[in-house]
Amino acid sequence: MANSDLRQVIIDYLSTPQTIVSDEPVPGMTGWHKLQYGGGMGAKAETVRFVKERSLPRRQVHFVTFKDEEEREMHFACSVTQDEQGEWKFRGSAGGGGGGKIVREQPWANLAGSWPYDFYAGGYVIDNGLDVVRVRLTASNGVVMEDSVDDGIVLFLSDQMVEVPLQVELYDRAGNVVGNHTAFKIPPRQDSGQISCSI
Repeated sequence: MANSDLRQVIIDYLSTPQTIVSDEPVPGMTGWHKLQYGGGMGAKAETVRFVKERSLPRRQVHFVTFKDEEEREMHFACSVTQDEQGEWKFRGSAGGGGGGKIVREQPWANLAGSWPYDFYAGGYVIDNGLDVVRVRLTASNGVVMEDSVDDGIVLFLSDQMVEVPLQVELYDRAGNVVGNHTAFKIPPRQDSGQISCSI
């Protein structure tokens, strides 16, 4: 999908029905199947809401919410790229359902993203009443990214290679670290140049 209106490119992709293109049993796992999907996300186009964005030259990531065909509320970070002619193309997305309803014992940034190249990540911050206003990510290879918490959401975008796992630090208004954890502990597969995960 290409278009000069990048928001329409995202809406067009998200609202395309999702279809199963492959359904294979997982060896050694009774009842488990490996499903591959094609198409989009089956979003109701009129429910797509753009919440937050980050930009680099010819790249953007948008945090969007929408309801799918089954009325489930979904939350995704959507990546788009711009070609030499100025047309925007949908690059990928990471996220899922549930949003800010997850409960944790400590402050947490519930992130979904894609790495190691064309890195982006986004998600909801669970602050447990500790007024988290900023989140810092430190990649295994030393890349550091920060974002402010806006409406409970953080969003990151980098043009550098980002190696996982990431160390996540959550800061309160006074600049104190009030929570930390590791994100994206799953290593990238060797058979793919890119992996997406929500952890």
